[in-house]
Amino acid sequence: MKYKDYDILSVRRYKFSDLNLNDSFFDTLKEDYPEFQNWFIKKGDKTAFVVKEKENIQAFLYMKVEKEEEDYSHFIKPFSPGERLKIGTFKISKNGLYLGERFFRIILEHAIINDVEEVYVTIFPKRPEQKKLIEFLDTFGFTLFTKNKITNELVYVRKMKCIQFSEPNLCNYPYIKNSQERKFYMLAIDADYHTKLIPDSILREENPDEITSKISASNAVQKTYIGNYRINPKPGDILIYYRNKPVGDNRPAKYAATITGFGLVSQHYRFIGTYEEVSSIVSKRTVLTEVEIKDKIRKYKGVNILKFFDIYSFRKRPIRNFLISQQILKSIGFENGYERHEYPTKEITREQFEAIFQEAKFKKGILFI
Repeated sequence: MKYKDYDILSVRRYKFSDLNLNDSFFDTLKEDYPEFQNWFIKKGDKTAFVVKEKENIQAFLYMKVEKEEEDYSHFIKPFSPGERLKIGTFKISKNGLYLGERFFRIILEHAIINDVEEVYVTIFPKRPEQKKLIEFLDTFGFTLFTKNKITNELVYVRKMKCIQFSEPNLCNYPYIKNSQERKFYMLAIDADYHTKLIPDSILREENPDEITSKISASNAVQKTYIGNYRINPKPGDILIYYRNKPVGDNRPAKYAATITGFGLVSQHYRFIGTYEEVSSIVSKRTVLTEVEIKDKIRKYKGVNILKFFDIYSFRKRPIRNFLISQQILKSIGFENGYERHEYPTKEITREQFEAIFQEAKFKKGILFI
């Protein structure tokens, strides 16, 4: 099985043999599965994704790829032959349920990396944390397929490489319909907030230890941006992330500002005038504090709120200089001997969008269906 490493948000890969089987985190698994302890020991050199708080485990995910010859006779309705990603063991503690979206992103990314047709999991619907995971399964497009006739566990399945529902919808995540109708926008995000909001787009010069799994907005797949921007995207439009030059960076902006990734607009609210309204819309999906939100409302006499699904972070990041050279950011004249260009929060053409993807060396066929 192919793996991706995550250098941010406290998610780390561990061998089973490096974990403490006596951690109270595993108690319910031992109760539900009498053979769990022996199974765990036998998996000694296998890999799991784990989040720890100090030394206490908060989340655990083990996956494996199953080939076409896998035997599913223990299911009431067996699967047809095919390659699948099995979520072998998945648990999030009550204290760590905010990690749910983060881990479903990891699951689906590994389904794509390993080029499987489906993802499935068997789960008991007994405990509160199990019921919460089932809610996440529903949210991310998994459907109840059958039961395990030996254990009576529910079997949930998610098909890959397809668009199942009208956009935007997390049931399709991270796939996007290859539509000719959508529009394209760039959104400038201040460096101070960029990586807290979109942690997978962290830059090499940033310290990943400053972005922890305790930041709810960082773990969320659906992000929220609050500001007084002038664009008016609709649900289903593409949003390109433009990270502004950080304060204190002495490099010219054309080298210090960069494109880091893209998302899919899910909701858009305009001219929201009170903190109570903003709070009811954004919940815990913003990296702004209450004071910062109130300051924005007061300064701009109301704010706009943009919600979007974070889809992909580029490995190769186009810089501002590229946008200028391609006239994606056009010149608007000179001031004090320096050429000025358009503000990067703007609508762009399909051709400009394609040019950014080409510069980023992103293969659209991976996610655009």
